[in-house]
Amino acid sequence: MTNWLLGQLLPLSLLLVLLLLLRPLVLRLLGARWQYSLWALLPALLVVSLLPLPAYKAADNSISRFQIGISKLNADISENLYAIDGLMLVWLTGVLCLALLLFVQQRQIWAQLAVATPLVNSADIPLRCKQSDGQHGPYVTGLWRPQLLLPNDFAERFSKEQQQLILQHELTHVQRGDLHANGLALLLLTLFWFHPLCWWAYRLYRQDQELACDAVVLQHANAKQKIAYSHALLSNAETAAKNWQLLTNPYGDKHMMKQRLTLLQQQHGFSKPLLSLSLVVFTAVLLLLQQPVLAGSGDNAAPISRVEPRYPLEAAQNKIEGYVVAQFDISAEGKVQNVKILKSVPAQVFDKESVRALEQWTYAKTMAGQQGVKVQLDFAMDPVDYNIERVEVSPSK
Repeated sequence: MTNWLLGQLLPLSLLLVLLLLLRPLVLRLLGARWQYSLWALLPALLVVSLLPLPAYKAADNSISRFQIGISKLNADISENLYAIDGLMLVWLTGVLCLALLLFVQQRQIWAQLAVATPLVNSADIPLRCKQSDGQHGPYVTGLWRPQLLLPNDFAERFSKEQQQLILQHELTHVQRGDLHANGLALLLLTLFWFHPLCWWAYRLYRQDQELACDAVVLQHANAKQKIAYSHALLSNAETAAKNWQLLTNPYGDKHMMKQRLTLLQQQHGFSKPLLSLSLVVFTAVLLLLQQPVLAGSGDNAAPISRVEPRYPLEAAQNKIEGYVVAQFDISAEGKVQNVKILKSVPAQVFDKESVRALEQWTYAKTMAGQQGVKVQLDFAMDPVDYNIERVEVSPSK
């Protein structure tokens, strides 16, 4: 899991920077619905990283050499393994803390719903509606049984026309599947809680969600209805919730009020075929972003982590040295499979321990794995200093 998360940092960061930089331009030229749709590229990027697509390069058949000493393991590899274990522990701690925070906020919402009273004369609203003294702005909650929570002074604060527009806004969230999209966004935020751009992107994503809802509600509205809707936003901003939460987005958030009022005056066309074409183009971009990660290590396969073979006790006692040449396949997930011993000197002395160790090696994830990777494990009582030049001499043909 840690390797996958680290492998996604570069493509994810590049895509986030691209979306954040283009956001003002997309909002101005194409509108909020286009901008909101582009956020779907983030989960698409992560899905692409899991697809078993064909590899770009064939595996190199050259032999990588590893030296095994009797007295010590490879210190660098051990340190890397400890570092990966430490990163996993830190990551899990962050995941648990964020999950606990989300649970506490959800408990607060459940507590509000428990004391809220059902809304009278709500038969014309296809949602279960409740009113609460502590709720300072309409919002809908619930993945499987959505409920709309309204302030007790909803009827007094807003006119009939404003009430209808506000309820249509919240109903649009349900009809478009925004609640489920928010659940997915929170899942991604939990996985990448350590990435600062993800927190910034999540907040802007929720704002774009509200802007897109405004655009849907007012796409056929006249000037009078737009003015009424603007007044409703301004009225609600005066009593907006003070604390921004992950599970709710204040209907009258002051920080985005100016942007919402500005975009109410700008209505852009929304073509689904054109959007589909744009998503195809961006999917190609996602593949390019993933290519450095999925293409593997290039011509020479290099393990991300490897387990040093143990020097057989009997061979060490008899001061036997030798080597093993092995061949194996690497799966798309980077796991070693189908280990075969091509040559061993002395015969079968180091074979069993070599196979056991190689099966625990891990490599970088690739699109379709690699086949026929070869390594040579040199078992030496006194490992040769790497600073000494080594020259191989073979009989001439």
